[in-house]
Amino acid sequence: MGKTMKYMESSHMYSTKFMRNSKAVGVLWGIFSVCYAIIVMVVFTQDEWIGDGDLSKSSGNFGLWRWCVDSDNGREKCRGQLTDFSTILSTAFTAATVFVGLSVLAGWTAVLFMVLFVRYSSSLVYKLCGSLQILSG
Repeated sequence: MGKTMKYMESSHMYSTKFMRNSKAVGVLWGIFSVCYAIIVMVVFTQDEWIGDGDLSKSSGNFGLWRWCVDSDNGREKCRGQLTDFSTILSTAFTAATVFVGLSVLAGWTAVLFMVLFVRYSSSLVYKLCGSLQILSG
């Protein structure tokens, strides 16, 4: 019933363990890549990084490319659009928006390239996805 593998050489045993561990590393890398891509996407789209508090002079919040101030009638007055960079708060925020947008693109591209494990060698996919994730920050 229970079948045990007999290795001809100790190098064959180490090779088998290495291949099994490399697949586990690939699966973990894929999971963490998806988590990273989701976090970067939330940073890019969320406009409430810093909000108002008890000691604030005025109520409102701001994010990477959009900021909002509460008006007297209880509605938020928001400024900043992704389609028009001149409406973003400053050139530093404009540069940050561009770099985070490129990071989102590279992160999700790395996640999509994980599918290449099916067709190409794992070392090629590791190098490609690793390079994209280093570029994404």
